[in-house]
Amino acid sequence: MSVSRMDACLFSLANWVFQNLIFIFAFYKPLSVYYMITTGLIKEWAVNFGADLCGVAAVDDFTDSPQGFHPKDVYSAARSVISIALRIPEGSMLARTPVVYTAVDDLVSNKLDMVAIALCDRIEREGAKAMVIPSVPFDFWEEETMTGKGILSLTHMAYKAGLGYIGRNSMLCNPTYGNLVLLGGLLTNTVLESDKPLEGGMGCESCLLCEVSCPVGAIKDFMVDQSLCRPYSETKNRRGAAIISCCECRMVCPYMTGM
Repeated sequence: MSVSRMDACLFSLANWVFQNLIFIFAFYKPLSVYYMITTGLIKEWAVNFGADLCGVAAVDDFTDSPQGFHPKDVYSAARSVISIALRIPEGSMLARTPVVYTAVDDLVSNKLDMVAIALCDRIEREGAKAMVIPSVPFDFWEEETMTGKGILSLTHMAYKAGLGYIGRNSMLCNPTYGNLVLLGGLLTNTVLESDKPLEGGMGCESCLLCEVSCPVGAIKDFMVDQSLCRPYSETKNRRGAAIISCCECRMVCPYMTGM
């Protein structure tokens, strides 16, 4: 083969490699970019977007999830679970009408959704994938017992991400904000350093305040009978607006505002 012909072949090969590299970099991001997103960055972004709390758990930490309620049942490529929380202002619990707390609960829930979607968008701008885990609507509903379950348990996500303890009334209790928090969550295919569940406990084993204070006796053995709780706590006013009419188990907790 002549030198000029060899040069032409090498030039053609180099040109092919160059064109294909352009294609690869134009349409794909290297896997390493996913690992540039750190747990520290996730928490910084979450706080900047308005979250009061943020924690991370590995998907592998959910081996005890019921069938159908594992993170990978929702998103097969999930590698990490992100839990966020917003504080409920304490003053909303002091009103003599349930309308105040109901309105505040709605407002905080809406803000939580905005924080979650902003965090989801920020993660995807870095090249990874993320999805919001909403609290409603339910995927699971049992009419007879009025039992509803979200696609994943936001309470258990928060517990495994180190945001607090699960109380006898099934609510999360955070050391700083007590049980006055609402929860949100995300799944992502990014591998993140995990937080750990909090050590110790909040003494629910020896405290029965929420259980004995429940007006309808819905709390027993760290479970809430939703067929008793829902009809009493989820009501409508005379104009048909949904009202949260009972927060007794939240209010009687010694750690309502912190531990």
